[in-house]
Amino acid sequence: MLVYLALIARPGNRARFEELYTRYGGLMHHVALGILGNEKDAEDAVHEAFLAIARHMNKVGEVGDPRTKAYVVTIAQRKAIDLYRQRARRPVDDLEESTVLTTVPETDHGLARCMLKLPDRDRQFVLLKFDQGYTTKEIADMMGLTLSAAYKVEQRAKARLEKLCREEGLLK
Repeated sequence: MLVYLALIARPGNRARFEELYTRYGGLMHHVALGILGNEKDAEDAVHEAFLAIARHMNKVGEVGDPRTKAYVVTIAQRKAIDLYRQRARRPVDDLEESTVLTTVPETDHGLARCMLKLPDRDRQFVLLKFDQGYTTKEIADMMGLTLSAAYKVEQRAKARLEKLCREEGLLK
């Protein structure tokens, strides 16, 4: 709480901020958790939201005003969405080993078996696109491909994966 209060110059705004924190902190956390699905990330998003609110206390109305409630909830939503996008677009170098599919999981999912049968470049493309959330343009840049070549790799990888899934009996 002291970190936030240090950002606020006027004593009247400090008291109002403390009331906002007490009244809407739980709601903001609930909203962020709903977007992020992760307790730690939700706490980070709420922290960032309160930092933004502390910096802009002049824009905050009376604590009981529905517009104030909407304002703080909107900030929490935006911070959670920003964090979600940031986590989804982490650099390839930061991929965890668990993300790289090299063996069939213990649950022996058919899709994992099919993914393992794909050529490395196709598997990498599919994981970056559909697991990590990168755009085709971003993947093209990462893989050193032209955009049209990346679209072709995507098209072929999806076709190969579909064929493998049909052979495994996962698709009809």
